[in-house]
Amino acid sequence: MGHRPVAVENLKGAEDLPIVTYIAGMGACWESVGGQLLASGVLMLSGYQDLGLRARMGAGFWFFMAIAFGISALVTAIRANLSYAAAICAVVLCSEILLILRRWINRNS
Repeated sequence: MGHRPVAVENLKGAEDLPIVTYIAGMGACWESVGGQLLASGVLMLSGYQDLGLRARMGAGFWFFMAIAFGISALVTAIRANLSYAAAICAVVLCSEILLILRRWINRNS
């Protein structure tokens, strides 16, 4: 039998599981949320770099992907019942949207 990762939502209310398994499941979800937020930030930087090179179509793609990863991180945090992570993801997502809108408005004026 191979080792299968345990999802946090499957651990809630399971009294017979050792605490180490519970903590390991929580860590796996935190890593997933953190990785998605990191990817979102890198994609935002790629979009800003493309704007500097005047490649608007490329920048639009990177910004779209950054927002998609931000939403994915938020949904993962909510599904994993990580309230602090969900709050962090919501702040990051709103900040990304505001940065994109600010850059778009400054470019068009």
